Amino acid sequence: MLTRVLSQRNFAIYLTGSAFSLHGLWIQRVAIGWLAWELTASEAWLGLLALAELMPVVIFGPLFGVWADRLDRKTVAYVTNGINIVLCGVLGLLTALAAIDIYTLWVITALLGCVSSAFQPVRLSLIPSLVPRELLSEAVAAQSIVFNVSRFLGPALAGIVIAAFGLWSAFAINAASYFAMIAALMICEIRPRASRGAPSHFLADFKEGFAYTYTHAEIRWQILVVAISALTGRATIQMLPAFAGDIYAGGSSMLATLTSVAGAGAVVAGLVLARLDVGHGLRRATLLGTIVTGALMGLLGATDNLVAGIVALAALGFCLTLVGIGSQTVIQTEVTEVMRGRVLSLWAAVAFAAPALGGVLIGLSAELWGLGATTVAAGGLCAVPATIMAWRTRGRGSRLVSPAD
Repeated sequence: MLTRVLSQRNFAIYLTGSAFSLHGLWIQRVAIGWLAWELTASEAWLGLLALAELMPVVIFGPLFGVWADRLDRKTVAYVTNGINIVLCGVLGLLTALAAIDIYTLWVITALLGCVSSAFQPVRLSLIPSLVPRELLSEAVAAQSIVFNVSRFLGPALAGIVIAAFGLWSAFAINAASYFAMIAALMICEIRPRASRGAPSHFLADFKEGFAYTYTHAEIRWQILVVAISALTGRATIQMLPAFAGDIYAGGSSMLATLTSVAGAGAVVAGLVLARLDVGHGLRRATLLGTIVTGALMGLLGATDNLVAGIVALAALGFCLTLVGIGSQTVIQTEVTEVMRGRVLSLWAAVAFAAPALGGVLIGLSAELWGLGATTVAAGGLCAVPATIMAWRTRGRGSRLVSPAD
């Protein structure tokens, strides 16, 4: 199923380095969430931290997307990973010295988000330079599987590490994991991009990226689907510390369990996506996944039964990954090479920042009306527009076409 793409030497090296880095990232995310909960016991602060990490992607990501199409991608990757090492080291040191408060945590998280906004367009645009075009769908699916395996194992490892050594160790492990990504980039060879021709003005390239995305019907459609799913479903995942501590009366181990369950569902989705052809079926699958996401959020919010919650989270992880990675696969296949960094930066701006905005809204609403009722309402806001979109596009052909295509 994935043997062809894994036989590509450069991609296999890159994927290995990415696997180490992603495991470290998920260990740190669990640690940040639990540290914030220990400091404040506030759903609103969980949402604000998610906003700090992910909102820079929507503010700066499209600008860095222009640079991803202009600058040497390896150089950008080296610089951003190096900065991450420093920031994670500082966070670990402050935590070990008990010198951290929620405001300092928010600032460091925001800085990490800014660095991520620079690296995301590069990371997403690297994959097509490592594999032949006919293996692109498999490569995106493989990257998704690695991401979600780390999402499954990372929180479990975080629970063990935090219990054994304390929260500071999680941040130290993530700092070390970036060295693996740097080493992989040093070893693998990236296929050079086609010449862009005469250089153009930065703002002209920036506007061109927006115009291309808006006028390309297939890409525009997939970004809209991701926006609905991420604003509601992904935002609910940001509230897992509150579900663990408030709804299920657990601790950091409960949070690790819930996060791992959602990750396990996502891994299954990655395996399914590796078998799907890019086309009408995958586009319809992203819509159906968004509708089911809303229904699962209703189930999650309506019960405090742990078993039912675990089942809902596993299925929710499956659907969210089906939508997110399915949409990225379609876009990676549709976009022209010279626009790849800019278009993928816009996809990332939506996919990564919408959960942050949704997390703040859900967190604030949860403090007023309760987490359960808020989650049910958010599920309705997810399922209803997706259902309308599915009804409006019934009977259309295998590919959306716009006059500009």
